[in-house]
Amino acid sequence: MFEMGLTRVLVSVSGPTECARRSDESVDKANLTVSVSQSPFATSSTRQQTSATSKRMLEMSNDIKTAFQAAVLLQLYPRAAIFVNVHILADDGGVLECAINAVTLALVGSGIALKDLVCACSAGTLNEMVLLDLNRVEEMDGSGSACKMSVATMPQRSSVVLTKLSSRLTIKELELVLKSAQVGCRSVYDVMAQVIRDHHATLVAARMGNVHVKVNI
Repeated sequence: MFEMGLTRVLVSVSGPTECARRSDESVDKANLTVSVSQSPFATSSTRQQTSATSKRMLEMSNDIKTAFQAAVLLQLYPRAAIFVNVHILADDGGVLECAINAVTLALVGSGIALKDLVCACSAGTLNEMVLLDLNRVEEMDGSGSACKMSVATMPQRSSVVLTKLSSRLTIKELELVLKSAQVGCRSVYDVMAQVIRDHHATLVAARMGNVHVKVNI
C-alpha cells in the first residue's frame, strides 16, 4: 500500500506469466495490462459508481500503462503477460500520482526489470501561487483559479514519460509548473530509492539470519 497525504492506493502485480490467449502474445515483448478500481468509500461522496467514474478509471489505467510502457523492459519477457491491478482505497486528490508511485514500488518488489524508477508528482497554480502535490480541496477550488499538471518522470534519465494538464496555461506558467513538478518527482525519487534500499537490506539480513523479530503479546 502506498500513501501520499490522505490518498491511499493498493497495487498488486502478477507475472510475467503465460498469456491466456495466443492473440494477446507479442513475439518480441510482454503484454502489459493495467486495471484500476475504486472502493465505494474512497471519497466522501455518497453517490454510487456512475459511467463517469468508470470512464475516469479507464482513463487512469491508460495513463498508467502509457507511463510504464516507456519504463518496463518488456523485451525481456517475450510472449508473456504482466498484470498490474490498482485499487484506490482513499482519494483525497493526487490519486494518479499516488497510483504511479505505488505501481513503481510494486514492480520493483516483483522483480520486473525497469529502465529507471517512474516517479510522479503534481504541480499547479492557485491564486498566483505554485503548489506541489495538490489535494482534493485545492484541485476543486471554487474560485476557478486552480490549474493542475500531473507529471511522471524517470529522474535518472531526466526524461518525462507522462504529462496531464487540467486547463490552459501560458507558456511562462507552463514552464514554471512543469519545472516545479519535476522537482517534486525528484523528491519522490529520493524517498522511494531509500525505501527500496532499506527493504533490500532487510531481505539480505533475513537471508543471513541477522534479523531479530520482536513479538509483543
